[in-house]
Amino acid sequence: MAHITNTKELAKTPLRKKALAIVEAGYAAIEITTAIKKRITVQKGILTVVFSDKKQGDARIDLNDYKRIFLIGIGKGSALASVTLAGILKDRMTRGIAIDVETVANPHARLELVAGTHPLPSPKNVKATQKMMRMVSNLETDDLVLVFMCGGGSALAVASDEELRASTTAFKELTKGGANIIELNTVRKHVSEIKGGNLAKAIFPATALTLMASDVIGNDMEMIASGPTVRDTTTKADALAIMKKYGVETRDIELKETPKEEKYFRNIKNLLFVSNRDAAQAMADTAKKLGYTSRIKTLIFQGEAKTALMSAVKAIKRNEAVIMGGETTVTLNDIPEGEKPGKGGRNQEVALGVIAAHMAKPDILQGIVAISYASDGHDNTDAAGAIADAYAIKAANTAKQDMPMCLARHASFDCLEKSGNLLRAKKNSFNVADLMLVIRD
Repeated sequence: MAHITNTKELAKTPLRKKALAIVEAGYAAIEITTAIKKRITVQKGILTVVFSDKKQGDARIDLNDYKRIFLIGIGKGSALASVTLAGILKDRMTRGIAIDVETVANPHARLELVAGTHPLPSPKNVKATQKMMRMVSNLETDDLVLVFMCGGGSALAVASDEELRASTTAFKELTKGGANIIELNTVRKHVSEIKGGNLAKAIFPATALTLMASDVIGNDMEMIASGPTVRDTTTKADALAIMKKYGVETRDIELKETPKEEKYFRNIKNLLFVSNRDAAQAMADTAKKLGYTSRIKTLIFQGEAKTALMSAVKAIKRNEAVIMGGETTVTLNDIPEGEKPGKGGRNQEVALGVIAAHMAKPDILQGIVAISYASDGHDNTDAAGAIADAYAIKAANTAKQDMPMCLARHASFDCLEKSGNLLRAKKNSFNVADLMLVIRD
């Protein structure tokens, strides 16, 4: 099943076609329904979860030991994940609720799906999160909660109007200043009644198994969706220091300490279900099958989006495919006062940065293709990412697009759309942050 929806429009050269096949393999490896049905089973009442990281070992839970089973989904992709898991649990599930950026077909009467907003939360998110918290507020020791925790959960799970105001302000100001996801989520945890272990506190004394789809650099479980079921090691002082670092006004934001008591986490198991390694390894394997020397350069890339692939493009060897994973940052404080940034996303800006830097010397990109894409198909727009090569420069010139100006205005979407270099994909894969490919014939 194809995941990229505009392959025909993008595959203008033989090398582009190969590059897109490699990206397609990355998407297939993290496709939600396939991964869950392949790796989660229930036989004779025993729930088994098989992990790609064998160091974790497989998880097994005897469902017969529990009187009630609840299901929670938080984050982008959690609706489809919850529907799929509910189909495996069947009548054993007592009740479930998932909050995602969009809903999906749901044949399960006991499972409620709610569409919230992202990247900025809204009252819809608050209403759904409060309903979720009420569902687990009076559990017993013989209750079980299964949680799918996915990227984007920090914005989607917001438990009060107070948190809505504080987290929105913090997100806008910290993002504008160029804060990374670790810094952002540290602050989010300390204005929340669900993040930073507060969901675990609400679930206590029941048992919970949280399966995580990581969109966080290094797969730090404390930071995935801001760690609702993970014991938090950061403090109010850490959050305050980050806010001061970026000049965020603290007067109207009340910071809270997260629960530290060990008892709340004794019956909670947090396990990594999928990460960017799954996608990157599939990409590397496919590149090798296509005859390229492939290597995963890094899975923890961080840096400014517009320059993210410059060194890789410069260093790429002949007949080589280099794969990277991580999360870039688009710094918006370079916009002139009074102007608003254009429409775009991190991955689009990565590709635009490569194109803009080579407009005067497009021959440097001959025989090279660079692609950056969002693993879940959402790159802050309906596009998943974009492609950069000599053909993209030619298309930009034909469309009379000033790519350096587009980059300066952070208006990647419109310029790449007009030049036909946006990559679009189905929204049915886990969010494991961003993936990048540079390939050379």
